Amino acid sequence: MKIAASTSLPILFLGSSSPSTSRTKQVLITKQTAQSTPTTILSFDTSTRRSGKMKEETAKAMKDARSSTTIDKESSELPVPKVGVVVMVMKEKKILLGKRHTSNSNSTYGLPGGHLEFGESFEECAAREVKEETGLDIEKMEFVMVTNNLFLDDPNPSHYIAIILRAVLADPSQEPQNLETTKCEGWDWYDWNNLPKPIFRPLEILVQSGLNPFTK
Repeated sequence: MKIAASTSLPILFLGSSSPSTSRTKQVLITKQTAQSTPTTILSFDTSTRRSGKMKEETAKAMKDARSSTTIDKESSELPVPKVGVVVMVMKEKKILLGKRHTSNSNSTYGLPGGHLEFGESFEECAAREVKEETGLDIEKMEFVMVTNNLFLDDPNPSHYIAIILRAVLADPSQEPQNLETTKCEGWDWYDWNNLPKPIFRPLEILVQSGLNPFTK
């Protein structure tokens, strides 16, 4: 398999708990390659209801991103994109992160989360994954961002759509446990302004967007 570059297209919804809510103020679309920092940022004010122009510009940005990634046509069948839900569990001004032990972006610091199962809502998936991985119970879950992630440099290239939610502890006295030791080195709380490195790609995109999850 010959792969030239990887791209990520984050779609950020601000001022809303759901991407379909009419209160959405702005959508940011960033095109990024493995060799460079973000090169294109398109900003739309949806309050003007210029939906036709927004769709046209969005389609163009996505087409440009796809064209920047080339894969050998004679290679075996490509994997199907998967959907994952990750959760920013917040405590004071800190978020919960674990060091990954996986074939995908190994040794990066990531949020708790996992694959969306058939029939699940984002919130149901978030609560289940956080409980399975950390033993924590969460509440007040809200949508933050969706990112389009191509992991083309990993041993097994993959394509993930990551749904990022934020939440708080149902019981503030609870402490995280490492319940999946083969997948994670351990969980700890990290200050939002002093995150460890390297961080998992979906979280990296969120940080680069400038969004502060602690701001309403």
